[in-house]
Amino acid sequence: MKYLRLIFKNAGRSKRRTALTVLSVSVSIFLLATMKAAIDTLNNVNRTGAGVTRVVVRRNTSLADAMPEAHRDKIAQIPGVTSVCPVNWFGGIYKEEKPQYFFAQFYVDTNNIFDVMSEFSVPPDQLAAFKQDRSAAAVGAKLAQKQGWKLGDAIELKGTIYPVNPRLILKAIYTGPEERTLYFHREYVEEAMGRPGIVGTYFVKIDSPDNAPRIMEAIDNTFANSAAPTKTETEKAFQAGFISMMGNVTGLITGIGLVVVFAITLITANTMAMAARERTTEVSVMKAIGFTPGLILFLVLSESLLIAVVGGTIGVFAANILYKFGTPQFGFLQDFGISAATIIFCIGLSGLIGLFSGGVPAFNAARTRIIDGLRQVA
Repeated sequence: MKYLRLIFKNAGRSKRRTALTVLSVSVSIFLLATMKAAIDTLNNVNRTGAGVTRVVVRRNTSLADAMPEAHRDKIAQIPGVTSVCPVNWFGGIYKEEKPQYFFAQFYVDTNNIFDVMSEFSVPPDQLAAFKQDRSAAAVGAKLAQKQGWKLGDAIELKGTIYPVNPRLILKAIYTGPEERTLYFHREYVEEAMGRPGIVGTYFVKIDSPDNAPRIMEAIDNTFANSAAPTKTETEKAFQAGFISMMGNVTGLITGIGLVVVFAITLITANTMAMAARERTTEVSVMKAIGFTPGLILFLVLSESLLIAVVGGTIGVFAANILYKFGTPQFGFLQDFGISAATIIFCIGLSGLIGLFSGGVPAFNAARTRIIDGLRQVA
């Protein structure tokens, strides 16, 4: 610790260069933290914790292909099924087609949606109001907070998939593991479109996780020879399949992250190499008055480590504050944020980058001979 002041003095000797290096590392770590958070979110698609007692039924050809309403009664008759709810993605535009106004919207059977999604909690009076009013909507608490909605507010959506522009009244606010979705009455869209009687997915509540394989097989066997055969899967598998339609997103993000790390290393290594070259004579003088090669190595490495860690800490905490209080949303990546594990990872990586980029300059400084250093002009 007695050399700490010397390390800080050396790091701040060229204030402009050090500040620019810290800023470069901060921006790079900010981007890396964002990409790491995106990967964590993609790998944690099953956030509800209730997927083992709920399965999803869809057409076996594509999510874009619908099923008839008649499937519902047949699914309900299968032993082990306790509740069936038709769920259709609406995909309307709220205010403007911008990321901050994007949120998941589904028109559903309001009589049992919260029976199937049993992990959600809705005040009984609000639930009753939601069921009774055909223009009613129920939203998650986080979505209501983000959009500034309160009970009784009107929510107007512009249909993109369907030629319907619903004007909904907020009647219920639910809480639970996922609070960024809007649900409204299936009848609203069905009546506006002349009752086509089509369903995108069925969310099915089952009596026991142990019965899930048997129930999924029974559902698919029931419709195997129908005009609309089905594919039944766990909720986690369904969500993962939905994300996979966009391609290998995780691989792309990981590749970009590696490039970012490589760029940070080059930036920091260049800074430390310049600093070491400028101090060749100084290092020789330090050796002449008793500083050992090992101590020189330690001082140069510590300077590089300090610059990288300061930059990394600023970058990851800036990302944490932005995504925590700014609450930006990236499409389907709901509850996007920087976890404690990501913060530790980014700071630790910054330290490794500092040690790696300062290694060669520190080694060269430690092995510089006194006579060679004194021949140069500082």
